[in-house]
Amino acid sequence: MTKRDGRRFCPGQSQSIMMKKLMRTGLKRTTPGAGFTLIELLVVIAIIAILAALLLPVLALAKQKGNSARCMSNLKQLGVGFALYEGDNTDTCPAAACDGADNSQYTWDTAIHPFIGGNANYSQSQLDSGAVDQTLTPPILRCPCDIGPDTYWVASQPTLGRRTYAMNAIGPNYQETLGSALPTPTDGLGIYWTAPTTTSDAPGYRTSVVIRPAGTINLVEQPAGDNVCGNVWPSFSIAPNNNGDNGQGMGECYQTDVNDPNNQGLALYKLHDYHFNYLFFDNHVALLTMEQTVGSGTTNNPQGMWTIAGN
Repeated sequence: MTKRDGRRFCPGQSQSIMMKKLMRTGLKRTTPGAGFTLIELLVVIAIIAILAALLLPVLALAKQKGNSARCMSNLKQLGVGFALYEGDNTDTCPAAACDGADNSQYTWDTAIHPFIGGNANYSQSQLDSGAVDQTLTPPILRCPCDIGPDTYWVASQPTLGRRTYAMNAIGPNYQETLGSALPTPTDGLGIYWTAPTTTSDAPGYRTSVVIRPAGTINLVEQPAGDNVCGNVWPSFSIAPNNNGDNGQGMGECYQTDVNDPNNQGLALYKLHDYHFNYLFFDNHVALLTMEQTVGSGTTNNPQGMWTIAGN
């Protein structure tokens, strides 16, 4: 023990006092305020907004690509349905449609219904009604990018099953009266029969008619607000683009229709990054622009992949 300035001083006592001061100081807040400041919050919000702006387009693009891949899968499964149907029918492709004057209807998708996962609890009259309920229709008949609203007569019947796809028509003169000889096809095999009443026996073409199965289109994407399962209109497609007919009617028999204010085909084309999926007769599927499919023709008068000759 020593004396400093006349007072007793103990080294151990000095260390004890210092430790107590440190402990008391450590229990006190050394920051002047709690939480974030307004500026700090604004900076964090700005950073989050920037990240969202960068990520959202990427996520949207990924979703589009995923939907496009699902559409390709749909078409491949439909191709298998065609093959199974043809195997049971002496290698004969179903007709695109048989339109009965009594409003009965038969289409390519009802022909292959048992082979594509369609509801087995159905009657033929339901499939021939031209307005098949969505509880009976296979989901693979609609592309996930086909999100347009129901239009025209379908708008009042929202439970009907929508259909995205259509057969490549035999040519501009796609229609024939049932009982007549099969006309010579120039394009696909989608023949449109008219009859007093529809029949599942409406004849189609032998698959051997197609000279270039890997180069000729069988099914195309052709969305419309009234393209529903089992309905003859529009069960077939004439060309990628319509620039002559107006509104509902013949214009629906094209993939896109500039004269239709709805133009759901163009909306889907954009969601596929300005491409359509096409099923070919060898059952492969390709994602192509409209221009890539028409060869030496035009999008309104196609050649190339739309034709059997392939010019």
